[in-house]
Amino acid sequence: MISQVKPEDLHTTGTVCIIHRVMPVSGKTGAMVVLQGLSKVQALDVRLEEGLLKSSVEVKEEVSKDSKEVRALMKNALNSAQNIIQNTPYLPQELQIALEDLSDPLKFVYLLATLVRFDMSEKQMILEEDNVKDKLIKTAAILARELEQIELGGKIVSNVKKEFNKMSREAFLRQQLKEIQRELGEESETQQEANEYRERLDKEGFPEEVVKEVSREIDRLESMHPHSSEYQVVRTYLDWVFDLPWGEVKEGPIDLKKVEKTLNQDHYGLEEVKKRLLEFLAVRTLTPSHKGPILCFVGPPGVGKTSLGKSIANALGREFVRVSLGGVHDEAEIRGHRRTYVGALPGKIIQGIRRAGTTNPVFMLDEIDKVGTDFRGDPSSALLEVLDPEQNDTFRDHYLDLDYDLSNVLFIATANVLDTIQPALRDRMEIIELSGYIDEEKEAIAKKHLWPRVLERHGLTKSKLKLNDEVNSVVINEYTREAGVRNLERELSKIARKAVFDIVHGKQKTMTINGDKVREYLGSQRIFPEVKARTSRPGVSTGLAVTQAGGEILFVEAMSMPGGKGFTVTGSLGDVMKESAKAALSVVRSRSIALGISNDFFKKNDIHVHVPQGAVPKDGPSAGVAMTVALVSLITNKPVRNDVAMTGEITLTGQVMAVGGVKEKILAAKRAGISHVVLPSRNKPDVDDVDKKLLKGLKVSYVESIDEVLPLVLTK
Repeated sequence: MISQVKPEDLHTTGTVCIIHRVMPVSGKTGAMVVLQGLSKVQALDVRLEEGLLKSSVEVKEEVSKDSKEVRALMKNALNSAQNIIQNTPYLPQELQIALEDLSDPLKFVYLLATLVRFDMSEKQMILEEDNVKDKLIKTAAILARELEQIELGGKIVSNVKKEFNKMSREAFLRQQLKEIQRELGEESETQQEANEYRERLDKEGFPEEVVKEVSREIDRLESMHPHSSEYQVVRTYLDWVFDLPWGEVKEGPIDLKKVEKTLNQDHYGLEEVKKRLLEFLAVRTLTPSHKGPILCFVGPPGVGKTSLGKSIANALGREFVRVSLGGVHDEAEIRGHRRTYVGALPGKIIQGIRRAGTTNPVFMLDEIDKVGTDFRGDPSSALLEVLDPEQNDTFRDHYLDLDYDLSNVLFIATANVLDTIQPALRDRMEIIELSGYIDEEKEAIAKKHLWPRVLERHGLTKSKLKLNDEVNSVVINEYTREAGVRNLERELSKIARKAVFDIVHGKQKTMTINGDKVREYLGSQRIFPEVKARTSRPGVSTGLAVTQAGGEILFVEAMSMPGGKGFTVTGSLGDVMKESAKAALSVVRSRSIALGISNDFFKKNDIHVHVPQGAVPKDGPSAGVAMTVALVSLITNKPVRNDVAMTGEITLTGQVMAVGGVKEKILAAKRAGISHVVLPSRNKPDVDDVDKKLLKGLKVSYVESIDEVLPLVLTK
């Protein structure tokens, strides 16, 4: 609309034109106007009158100044224009002749600007230029740019056409090859592979659903080009399906005597665990189709959880598969990735079954307590289906997208602690706890199992390396402190390595290892009996705790100093343990008169309770008794007996509550040289379940309140 155009929106330089013709445009408002330019003008005063824009103008006379430089510029522009005309369909060839006939530089420039596709701003720029030479320079630059774009476009079109022709030729030749092979009765590479898959599908006994899905994928494969990416995806999928065992079973008759003999040969001790496994297998003998429970071995590192699974597989004559779940955060690690993703694969369960080659292996899910959870899902929830005997006969992996029967698989899980296992998952498993070993058991294990393995691994024999009776005892008591025997085997290997070096280097044929030689090879003593040294003064008591590594002794130190700041607790303690310390202090204060403590002791003194080691986080209520005893020992100035360790939760009324991990705590006490353990009365059934060998040389006292504890643990 003219009313919307302002004078300042217009250019001041323009052209005076004659209107030759006005032609209406069919179906549209407006018209097409044919104009003839007469001369260049300068607008003097643009104004709006009677709905029209009007202006007085001044004619700008332009002179075509001819020179050698102008002629050179015209020739250069003409060459570019000729190339553009030849490569541009909409420009007539007559334009080339018209340009060649023009000798006037000014008309030459204006003809080019009119017919060649210049931007409106570029045309205006050429019009406003007063010097014909400058007009030619700018015109030549624009033509050069246009020519470069045309040549680049032509090159692209040529390359595309060439590639298209190549693809068309290949497709044509392939089609011809197919026709020739058909006439000769031959098969293409794709058809050969498809027919091989069909033969395998007919021979092997697949479920109906699998046959239907695999047949569909084979038909897809047959219609694809062998070099396409989708072809490889389908082929990989089919290989996975055919490589899986769908009916293969490997199992010998269950001979309980043989199983018992195998377990005893491979593992020392663990009588309760072996008994439970034999009961489990006895039930399988009478009811082979019975869907028994999923076993979960729980215990500290190095006690033989994984090797028990191997022994069960050997005894049953089954394949053994182990999958580590430690650090797994992605649900797809269990169920697999969907085939839509690049590089998708089945999950760890299906991969393990493929490695086993049978449908009934012993499948160990190692470190099930260390499964994580993040934005990619919860692997523990995916394991719920795997470990549920009522559901796992139709386990569906995301990659296969087929039902697979896991009901014949004997799943065994292992864990260090139960706390981190999801409750629903824990409910699906039968927990079998494996406690640590006492020193006598470790010595027997070293003699019967570890040393033979270490000697064989290092090329030694009993005749080459002779061991005194004290060797195992020195290594266990002075260089290792653990519930299992993993570090023990590591230290024995170190002794063997150094002995081999001395034998080879010294050209000796045999060597005898005694206690002194062990100390020479292993260096300074690392484990010291701390109980006697620490509890020799008032304010220090010995508690018992359970960690992922098994049972441990726990020292509680109490100190008082003049001041009035109150009560301080340190040692990286959790909230529960801090509350236990406060409860212990309240119990002591409530018994001030009975214990002979002055009324103003707590007003005049600060009390500090510390539980070493400060860098190790600790929590739980079972140190309540030890904290109470440490405070009483400090205030009454009576040391705690150095042969006593205690555990139990304390209440404000002084009652001693039951705690967990009793067996592990008893083992820890024996390893530390403790001869007397104080336990809550309610834990007596737990002690009754402990092997009598573990209680040999150990006195166990049962208490109901702190008043019964103090006479047992404080020196007279």
